[in-house]
Amino acid sequence: MTAGVQTREAAATDSRPRVRDVIGVLVSRFPVLNETYILREINELERHGQPVVLVPLIRHHDGVMHEEAKPWLRRALYTPLLSTSIAMANVRRFFADPAAYVKLFFKVTAHSILRPSILLRTMAMFPKSVYLAEELPRAGVRHVHAHFATNAAMMAYIISSLSDITYSFTVHGPDIFVQRLFLREKLRRAKFVRAVSTFNKAFLTGLYPDETADKVEVVHIGVNPEVYEEAQATSRHQQPRPQVITVATLSPFKGLSYLVDAVSRLKKEGVDVDCAIVGNGPRRHALEKWIERQGVSDRVKLLGARPQHEVARLIGESDVFVLPSVIARDGQMDGIPISLMEAMAAGVPVIASAISGIPELVRNELSGILVDATNSDQLAVSIRRLIENPELRTALGRAGQESVRNEFDVRRCVAELIELVERHSEVPKEKADVVMSSGWPELQLRTVGVRCLHQRRDSVVAEITASDGVANRDLIVKQQRSRRGESAPAVDRARHEFDVLTTLRLRMNAMVAEATAQVGYTVPRALQLDQSNASVIMDRARGKPLAELLREARNRGALRRVATPLRRAGTWLRVMQQETPVEEDGRHLLTAIVVLALQDLELVCAASRRIRGLRRSVIATLKQLEARVAGRPCPVVGHHGDYWPGNIYIGARVVEVIDFEGFREGLAIEDAAYFLVHLRLCFSYPILRGAFETLSARFLDGYFDGAPRDEEALRLFTLAKSLQILARGAGQPGARGWWRRRVLENLIVGSLHA
Repeated sequence: MTAGVQTREAAATDSRPRVRDVIGVLVSRFPVLNETYILREINELERHGQPVVLVPLIRHHDGVMHEEAKPWLRRALYTPLLSTSIAMANVRRFFADPAAYVKLFFKVTAHSILRPSILLRTMAMFPKSVYLAEELPRAGVRHVHAHFATNAAMMAYIISSLSDITYSFTVHGPDIFVQRLFLREKLRRAKFVRAVSTFNKAFLTGLYPDETADKVEVVHIGVNPEVYEEAQATSRHQQPRPQVITVATLSPFKGLSYLVDAVSRLKKEGVDVDCAIVGNGPRRHALEKWIERQGVSDRVKLLGARPQHEVARLIGESDVFVLPSVIARDGQMDGIPISLMEAMAAGVPVIASAISGIPELVRNELSGILVDATNSDQLAVSIRRLIENPELRTALGRAGQESVRNEFDVRRCVAELIELVERHSEVPKEKADVVMSSGWPELQLRTVGVRCLHQRRDSVVAEITASDGVANRDLIVKQQRSRRGESAPAVDRARHEFDVLTTLRLRMNAMVAEATAQVGYTVPRALQLDQSNASVIMDRARGKPLAELLREARNRGALRRVATPLRRAGTWLRVMQQETPVEEDGRHLLTAIVVLALQDLELVCAASRRIRGLRRSVIATLKQLEARVAGRPCPVVGHHGDYWPGNIYIGARVVEVIDFEGFREGLAIEDAAYFLVHLRLCFSYPILRGAFETLSARFLDGYFDGAPRDEEALRLFTLAKSLQILARGAGQPGARGWWRRRVLENLIVGSLHA
């Protein structure tokens, strides 16, 4: 047995990790450069073993992106403005309860009837939210948490109104100070509300005392102090003049014109400073004009938006951080600005306004200096004071660092948020049972978050994220279930799959050179076999299921995108069969396959009048093709048994396949034919028939790799596999199931006339 792979008995209860349920995190846009704190928080949630489904209302396109956001682009559940799936979800919901559908639509749109821009956003959001009310439960989501009380919270409200999903939301400050449309209803239905400051909580509870009773909890937004401490420690501060910096959106409530005025005064007084303003926003042009008018174009630079690592470097290289927030004319103001936390974490002394929740972060003359930012003279005096007093800068910087470590460390804040979520929701028993039935001491895990649970006829599969308190990894727990008439006991099936995964992992370890890259063809690593619970614990397959890629390509009309994945699916099958040859003639297996096909034919004829009328032709075709194929060599190879696009994961440089409980010896083209039948089901509409021919050719190119194709064997096995799938049920009930059965019947008929 290989190192790190262990067979074991179940562990004692006290050694088992804590189980957490998946939550949806709703945001208006993603990725957004100036919402680094949300990205930081969802990463920390996952590190704590709290699985997240990220649901953005809009895919945001910006010229600059944080590196940490890139993995989430592949994982985020993006929805277009409208699609066939969204339209059908709304049609189903409407006809299920027309009165409730119409009532909800008018309820959420009526509040903004006099605000056209908000009305249009709500109307655009509504169909997506209806779709998500169907889709999120399929992903195992039972609770969603929205960031900001505006669009994301409205989406959560609609989803909750149409499903059993509960919701909560975070109020950051700017989202409640001005625009409070429909807020009372959102508060009333929410399970809890998280305020990022005591000021926000007091503001909200003062406005809505009844709706917020025992619902609002203060949980700060945080930063990772080490990132900014390291940036400060490694900075190369070689500028000739003292450096003043601010990081902010260029919006009216940031008060940046007052900072420009202060720099202008300092210049007139002979105090040389350079001022960098990092960020973009609607007032950039006006600010540029104001800088020019004040005669400080040589002192104040607008650096635009920068990624997180560069912001950390710029802060670390500065002497003073200034954020002159003000209350705008419309009442808009900051909550607790994240950029202040970042500067304090870097040990840079800060000057900020004494408004909103800022005094909860910056204690005047202890961990920073608080001023009336609308008084640019006072602002200039404070900047000059810090520049001329290095000891004060050092003292305030150290105190600010300590304050952030103690109260605004993202790890501490996220732990409090998770505790709040767990207090208002619990893990379903079926999810907890699968995870807790397995022992985990060898992996030394502290928390296990269940992303999704797949109930099958003879097994249950849990997709989990597991944390040891330092890092997290995605794993799969597959537990076999006993059933009547089973071919083998559950524990034997689990042991068989564990052994197959272990063997294939050792054999399929070579990289295959392709035109553009070296690609690995393998299987997930099996980690543990829990014989007492008939469970296998393994790494999650990397990449996305090919079935998902095919659906996306079909729905978006982008079929070229799946040509390479399909060829690689064929290559994986070829590589696996090359690594699992059996020195044996397979004519007895060919006979067995035909016998099973004849048995399946009888089941199909009992349910299908169309095939019943062709029974003799089907039998004759099976016999003729068997005789022809038997006249040629029939090599025996490894046979997956369920090689369809849902079990094939395509990554950028790797292809991994799952579900090996039915792995056995078989004939070479069995799996290929089974795959092609499922590909036909995916592209079954007449308008896509040409697409199927093109895409199936790409799969076969990868499978045969230039070798001659045995068209008669392919035809025989396609006929046999079509009968097998049709005899065991074509899948979904209703119109979709009828259509799939019709496609399989057409495949059978087509095999007779090929």
